[in-house]
Amino acid sequence: MGSSNSPVLEIFPKEFPPSTFLKQYYSLPSPIIKYMLENASAINYFKLFQTCKILQKFIEEKYGPQIDVLEVGNFNRNSYFFSIQARNKEIKIRGSEKIYNGFPENRKLWVRKRLMFHCLPGYVSERYIQRLNLSTVKEIYLFDTAVTLENYNRLLVPSIEILYATVCKAEGDIISDTLKSLSNLKVFRLPWYRNLTTFAELTSIKRDKKLQKAEIYEFPSEFDEENLRKFIVKQMAPGATLYLYFKEEIPQRIKNKYQNFADDFNMFSSFKIMIR
Repeated sequence: MGSSNSPVLEIFPKEFPPSTFLKQYYSLPSPIIKYMLENASAINYFKLFQTCKILQKFIEEKYGPQIDVLEVGNFNRNSYFFSIQARNKEIKIRGSEKIYNGFPENRKLWVRKRLMFHCLPGYVSERYIQRLNLSTVKEIYLFDTAVTLENYNRLLVPSIEILYATVCKAEGDIISDTLKSLSNLKVFRLPWYRNLTTFAELTSIKRDKKLQKAEIYEFPSEFDEENLRKFIVKQMAPGATLYLYFKEEIPQRIKNKYQNFADDFNMFSSFKIMIR
């Protein structure tokens, strides 16, 4: 699969001196092996993982143990420690906030596809974030979870395509930071922070890909029609929908003003604005 000059991956366990075993060489170049590890289905990955103890050692030392989905929190009031599920070609760990007690010390768990935190206090979410490898994760969901702005920014890896976050404590311009960091982002649900977030600033962010769906909650009462239009045209894909969720204390007359604007906009545009 490559020329004779292609780099060869050499793998051997560290605990044995070189004289006690034969070196094992893989004909595939290192980048191809890395691509296989990152993109193989869960079933194929674990078959690969089980074929050779030396390869197992290499994968765990360099990347850490892998799963597809990690869901942590209070799900349906279940109090079990954790369970591992293998369905739809996904390996999933799901359970309570105590899962991290089962992690080996000084090791990171590679979550390849989806991470979900549900109702976690800050000290628990922080401990997880420190012990996870999210370099290839596609989806992140933070539901009613306390996360500092520093830890939130640690989650922003370029591979993310979907990000839903109803977070506490993360005081800052989260939407702006997210759009700047995630060039592949397609869908988000994030809070608006008064005096920090503006449509003018969000419009100025340079991104290669357009958003397919955006949900902004805690939206303020200021009406900025011009910059709102510019944001939609610049950052949203044709046919995309922008949802604006107002704070409860916003007067109905302000909501009606936005609703009238949305009705007129939706009548003549391929984009859609939904007021909630």
